[in-house]
Amino acid sequence: MNYRRKAFWLGTAAAALSVSVGAHAQDSQSAPGGTAAGDAAMGDEIVVTAQKREQNLQNVPVSVSVLSASALSDNRVSGLEQLSQVSPSIGFTNSANTRGQGLSIRGIGTLNFSDGVEPSVSTVIDGVVIGRSAASFFDFNDIERIEVLRGPQGTLFGKNSSAGALNVVTGKPDLYDSSLEASASYGTFDDVRLKATGSVVLDQGRAALRLSGFRSKADGIITNTADGRKLNDNDSWGVRGKLLFEPSDVTSIYVIGDYGESNRNCCVSTVRSVMPTTTYYNGETRADLLADQQLGPLNREVTIDGDYFNHQKTGGASVEVNTELGGQTITSITAYREFQVFDNNDPDGVPLPVISLNNARQKQRQFTQELRLTSPAGEPIEYVAGLYYFWQDVVSRTQVKGKLVVNLPGDLYLGNQVDRDITTKNVAAFGQVTGHLTDSLSLIGGFRFTSEQAVAHFDRTILPGAVAAMPSLGGPAYVAPTLKATDTDLSYKLGVQYQATPDVMAYFTYTRGYKGPALNLLNNLTAVTVDAGLAVLKPEIARNWEAGIRTTLFDRMLTLNVTGFYETFTDFQAQTYSAILTSFQLTNAGKLITQGAEVEAILRPADGLSLTGNLAFTDTEVRGLIVSCYAGQSAAQGCVGGRQDVTGEALTNAPKWAWTLNANYGADIGNDLRGSANLSFTWRSKTLFGYRDPNTAQPGYGLLNGRVSLETQDGRYRLSLFGKNLTNRHFASFIGAGLLDTSAAGAGYTQLLTPDAFRTFGVEGTVRF
Repeated sequence: MNYRRKAFWLGTAAAALSVSVGAHAQDSQSAPGGTAAGDAAMGDEIVVTAQKREQNLQNVPVSVSVLSASALSDNRVSGLEQLSQVSPSIGFTNSANTRGQGLSIRGIGTLNFSDGVEPSVSTVIDGVVIGRSAASFFDFNDIERIEVLRGPQGTLFGKNSSAGALNVVTGKPDLYDSSLEASASYGTFDDVRLKATGSVVLDQGRAALRLSGFRSKADGIITNTADGRKLNDNDSWGVRGKLLFEPSDVTSIYVIGDYGESNRNCCVSTVRSVMPTTTYYNGETRADLLADQQLGPLNREVTIDGDYFNHQKTGGASVEVNTELGGQTITSITAYREFQVFDNNDPDGVPLPVISLNNARQKQRQFTQELRLTSPAGEPIEYVAGLYYFWQDVVSRTQVKGKLVVNLPGDLYLGNQVDRDITTKNVAAFGQVTGHLTDSLSLIGGFRFTSEQAVAHFDRTILPGAVAAMPSLGGPAYVAPTLKATDTDLSYKLGVQYQATPDVMAYFTYTRGYKGPALNLLNNLTAVTVDAGLAVLKPEIARNWEAGIRTTLFDRMLTLNVTGFYETFTDFQAQTYSAILTSFQLTNAGKLITQGAEVEAILRPADGLSLTGNLAFTDTEVRGLIVSCYAGQSAAQGCVGGRQDVTGEALTNAPKWAWTLNANYGADIGNDLRGSANLSFTWRSKTLFGYRDPNTAQPGYGLLNGRVSLETQDGRYRLSLFGKNLTNRHFASFIGAGLLDTSAAGAGYTQLLTPDAFRTFGVEGTVRF
């Protein structure tokens, strides 16, 4: 811990030194962008930082869409796991805990329980990369906007962004005006959400403080009939503080600290179907044990004897310094973050101790330092160049306990404990140059040189008190030799941009992305795997060809953007599950392909009315990936020796079609009041959660959300009524074979449900001063 603290303060000292240099540079020409990007937007412009500088979205040669604070609020989107409801290019796959959940972009994403495999979709919060996927699942609090960057973003965003990145920007203190905003809402499932944000001017034009906090609580939507408890609930809170200080016209210092907790009884699966022949160690059948449940897609009951919980803590601090020297902007971002989680689930789904304990305690710590040099905008040559350092340490302990299929007498059980840790270091140099050959034609070139190192330890023992190891989910006692993975890589980007008119821009880019080697730290790691060199997965290489056109038409009444892409992944780091072996497996897929088009449109046909539409057509294909057969799969259906080659199949949970439509209207209605209404609809086409397994199919579905509001014309008071999933379209966020509920003939299936799968209503009040 002392090392991390020293590193943090050394980074801060380096940042302070750069401030000292910049404060004495009297020849600077402009101030360093201390204002929030949202405040920089003029008229209908949308300002983004997708290229590490503030730019009008219509001038950025990147496939990026922006989700504003109002879009998130209107659709009651409170976390990353709900973004797929407002952004058709994003996918989310649920799991029994946050460690196994995952996001995807254009159908590509990493779903993995191994501590040695990092996400392919990066989450960046106020310039700080989040090293673990689980640490990204937090309640949205004081969010200004989210930029969805599609395709490899490694040149500028680096680590964990081979499939894309989510650039989350939170609200910034205001140096000139103090303000306060608070809201409270109540909805179905006793869903209570409280939020407050205040910005205080400490020194006019020089220093301001912003504080925000939230509290969310909702009843669970699943009932455990064994004890009456409600599961899959919500219980979280968090705070964030920010200090913005501008000691001179060319220097700003931005300090951020945040902390949050989530204590949920989640994430339990309900049973859709059972195999009539499934019988447990004591002779009881699964069908008899679950006879009182109404099995099927709408089942909201479980009957279990084990516990379900997910206790999560996340926090950190960062210091961002911007200063100018000779017209160049120097940026330093120094950050330290921690993440802790303790979770357990009862995966057997019955009131017997088949596997009643399946838990994990994990702690992650990370330190990052980014130093960046940015040229002035509008020059013949514009560039961004920098250095980046990332250090991460993940320590975890997992335990599994139960009788499994053995009829042990009394309280005897099988069990394993697995202790592991992994330390990762990543050092990179990066840069991107845009050369404006003429007023219309520009060339783009970028690179990132990365050096990656990971060192891990793995120790599996018999759980104290157990009579033997737990097969499949554990194994015999085993201490692996130190596992190491090192690699260097040069990723890059090339492109051309053409500004045909002030309102029409086209571009073409080729990008080579990269994600470093991974380590297999799953519970069932064996000496055979390690000795064969299969515990180290190859790096993941992405290649993306992309063309786009950005237009603003009819006197700015219509904004229409179209992007086409062809993207390949070589040696994609994949995790598959065998229902027969009841175990997860890690492998490099031979090749993944995702190709398609993205269309985004904003129409402003009349004062107060705006219509938006987003379409994503994503055609995915996997090649050279061999996985376990699904239960009941025949030779005619591709199963040979318990394995199947899924070459030619679409990726799991990757809908071919997804689109959203949104309508907003607001108008003054007299008596110093203003009314507004929002209506949005999201559609996602059919997907499979398991390769070729028709029983894991989620049919296509659409979600209709709405909100009506009445507020004072000065914006101080507002009352809103909202509804989500108004047509009550049910859907699952994951479907899979039930644990030990398989045979040669087939399997029973389980599903994960969220509150968004049911119609909900509520009311919200907001005050602003």
